Amino acid sequence: MGNRLLKDFAVLQKVLQLTCDTLLVLDKENICRELILKTSNPVINERAEILGKNFIQLLPFPLSSEIDREIQYVRSTGEVSNANYDLPTDDGMYYFKLIVQRLDEDYVICQYRDITQRSNMKSRLKSALTAQLEVGKVARINLWSINMDSGVISFSGFSNLQQLHVQEPQEITLEKLLSAVHPDDRTRLEKFLFERQSVEKSIEYRLKMGDRPIEYIRATKYSCRTEQGQLIVDGFTQNISDFLKNRNELEMVLSVVYNAPFSIHANHLDGRMVFANKECRMQNKIPIGRDVTNLSVNSVLQNFASQKSWDELIEEINHNNGINRYRCDHSYPEMDIIGSECYSFIVQNGIGQELVWTIRRDISDQIRYEQQLLQSKEAAETSEKLKSAFISNMNHEIRTPLSAIIGFSNIIAETPDPILRKEYGKILSSNSTQLLRLVTDVLEMSEMESGKINLLPENVSLNGILSELSLSFGELKNCASIRFHLATQDAVLNMDRVRIIQLLTNLINNALKFTPPDGLVNVGYELFPNQVRFYVADSGIGIAKEKQQAIFDRFYKVDERYHGSGLGLAICRSIVNQMDGRIWVESTEGEGATFFIEIPIANV
Repeated sequence: MGNRLLKDFAVLQKVLQLTCDTLLVLDKENICRELILKTSNPVINERAEILGKNFIQLLPFPLSSEIDREIQYVRSTGEVSNANYDLPTDDGMYYFKLIVQRLDEDYVICQYRDITQRSNMKSRLKSALTAQLEVGKVARINLWSINMDSGVISFSGFSNLQQLHVQEPQEITLEKLLSAVHPDDRTRLEKFLFERQSVEKSIEYRLKMGDRPIEYIRATKYSCRTEQGQLIVDGFTQNISDFLKNRNELEMVLSVVYNAPFSIHANHLDGRMVFANKECRMQNKIPIGRDVTNLSVNSVLQNFASQKSWDELIEEINHNNGINRYRCDHSYPEMDIIGSECYSFIVQNGIGQELVWTIRRDISDQIRYEQQLLQSKEAAETSEKLKSAFISNMNHEIRTPLSAIIGFSNIIAETPDPILRKEYGKILSSNSTQLLRLVTDVLEMSEMESGKINLLPENVSLNGILSELSLSFGELKNCASIRFHLATQDAVLNMDRVRIIQLLTNLINNALKFTPPDGLVNVGYELFPNQVRFYVADSGIGIAKEKQQAIFDRFYKVDERYHGSGLGLAICRSIVNQMDGRIWVESTEGEGATFFIEIPIANV
C-alpha cells in the first residue's frame, strides 16, 4: 500500500513539502524544469519567475559562481553537495543550505533550506560567548570542576597560578593548588570544597607563590553532583586583588574622613542627614553609634536652628555655582569653639543623587588672635592719641614754669630790693618744683613700664605714715583743709613705706587740685582681716560716672583747664597692681570724690 501512496503525485508532492523548504529540478543548462516552492526571500519567492529560467543567473555574484561550481561537480562526480551559503540582499543577509544530488544523466535535484533564523541565533550565541570570554579575561574569572574522589581539578579561563587566560580546559591536582594557597587559609579552603552543603556559598583565600605579591581569590561553588559514581563539585573563582586594593584604599579614605579633626557631614538637598564624622558627632552631641540617616538637619546640627536656615544655605550654594565658603559664628562652649570656617558643596553620589557635603574647620584661635590684634590696634591708636595729647599738654605744662623760671631769674638779677628779690625767689622755687614734679612723673612712669620698679617692705606704723603726711601738708595755704584720721589702735604692717606715702601723696595732691579752698579733704585707713584700705575723700567738683575708669589711664585728664601731666593716677594704679591690690573711685559729679586703695596684708 505504501508503494501505491508514493506513486500518487499529490502524495509525493506533500511529502516533499514536509521534508524541504524548496525543491528544484535543473537540466544540463541549469534551467529549472520543476519546483516545489515554499521559500520567501527577495530572490527566491512565489513572485519570482523561476520555472523555465536559468536558476544560476537568478543569484547574485559571486554566490552564483559558487553554486554553479558545486552543481558541475555533482554532475561530473555523482557525489552529493551539502553546503551553507550567504544570500546578501537589500533587505538584509539571508542564510540557506543547498543540497545538490544527481537525479540522472540529464537532471540534478536542488533542495533549498532557509537557515537564516538558526544562523542568527548561532551568531548571537557566538557573540555572547565571545563577550563572556572577554569579560572573564578582564574580571580574571576561572571556571572549574573538581573530582573530589580523585582530587583532579579541570579548569578554563583565568589561571591564577599561571597568570594567563586558558581557553582549552586544563587539569591540575588539588594537592598542587593547596600548595600555592597561603598556609593560614589551606584548611579553610579544603573544608569549604568538601562540604556538600556549601553550594552557592563563597570563601576568600590567599595565594602565596614565591616572591610574587599575595593574590586574593574569591571561590564560589554553584553545584555539587554525582557523575559515574564520583562526586563532582562545580564552581568559579575570581581574582579580587585589585578589588581589595581599591576597597582598602576606600576604607582608608573613609577612616581619614571619619577621624579628621574637622566637622564633616553630608545631607540630601532637603536636609536629611546621610553622614556625620566623629568630630561632627562630638560637636553636636550625637552618639557615636547612632544612625543619622534620614534625620532632619535642624534636629541634629546645632548651627541649623530651622529648615529655613538650611534652605537659605542651599540657595547660596546654587547661587555660587555649587560651592559656598562662609563663616559660622555658632559656638560650642564644651569644646572651646567660638567660630568655624565652612565649605559647603554639592556632589553626586554613585546613583546620581545630589548630596551637600560640608566641612567645618575650627578657627577659634584665629578669631581670638584677630580680636587681640584689633584690641592692640585700638590700644595703640588710643595710646598714640594720648601721647599726642600728652606732648601737647606737656609742652604747655613745661613752658609755663620754665618761662617763669627764666623770666624771674632775669628780674632777680636786676632787682636791688631785697623784699622783691625774696618774693621773686619764692615764685622761682615754686615753678622749679612744679617742673621737677613733671619730669619725675614721666621718668617714674617710664620705669614702671619697663618693669624696673622694686618694692622694699619694712615694718611700718600706719598711724606713723598718716602723721608724716600731716606734717608734709601742714603748712599749705590757699587750699582746702586736710584731716588725717588716725586709728584708735595703731597697726604695724610689713610694707614699702615710701610707695605707700607716694600713693597717698598723689591722691591728696589730686584732691587738693579739684577742691576749692573752703573745701575739706579726709585721709585715713580701715583695717580688715586680710587687707588694709586707705581712702582720700574730698568735697571737690567730683567725677562724671563715664570718666571714672578712664582717669586711671596714662595721659588722661578730666579737665584740660587744670595743670598736670595726666600720669599721677596711672602711676598709682601701676604701683597698686604690683602690690596685688586694687584702686578705685566713688564719686558723684559736683559732690566730691573718694579714692580707695586696698592692699592684701600678706603682700604689704
